[in-house]
Amino acid sequence: MGNNSSFKNILFDLGGVILDLNVNGTLESFLNLGFPRELLNYPENFYTDIFYNYETGKVTTAEFRDSVRKFAGVEFSDVEFDEAWCAMLDRVPKKRTLLLQSLAKDYDLYMLSNTSELHIEKFSKMFSEVAGVSLDEVFTQCFYSHKTGLHKPDEAAFEHVLKTAGIRANETLFLDDNIHNVKSAQSLGFNVIHISENLKMEDVGYNR
Repeated sequence: MGNNSSFKNILFDLGGVILDLNVNGTLESFLNLGFPRELLNYPENFYTDIFYNYETGKVTTAEFRDSVRKFAGVEFSDVEFDEAWCAMLDRVPKKRTLLLQSLAKDYDLYMLSNTSELHIEKFSKMFSEVAGVSLDEVFTQCFYSHKTGLHKPDEAAFEHVLKTAGIRANETLFLDDNIHNVKSAQSLGFNVIHISENLKMEDVGYNR
């Protein structure tokens, strides 16, 4: 955590923090759709303009599907693709939704995620089914890259949160499983915690 352990707000990453990911689920699904195995070296081969443009809202979901069809040289239905693309969204543990609901009583909760339209549609349903409440009932505001056009670890993504939410970095705790995102936030004055295999969000001591 940063030097200032007093905070009023908590800013969460989504995948790998609140949501458990299983990237192999998507890779296996793509393989079953006939994608060439050499293209499935995620994220190295898949972190291309196709995916960046989709996660920053520069292309629509329909355009994204068509781009992947061309990229992979494979034909598939929209439904088949959507199911495969969302297969990496594994689960939202109940204990995390309970923790978030508890924290929301004492802090303003925010989310900052590099994500896509299809994933948020799926995650929103998953969260509501597990928590029994919607995201809007727990989070003060959610910032998704496909809507803001801004992508972590770019400082502009964090600055957008501060400006739009009207909050201060030194009064905000940021949790992310990507060390590059953590370092970027820390450089702007956020209190930070790096989520890892050894430290999950439910293991953090949330103290003012």
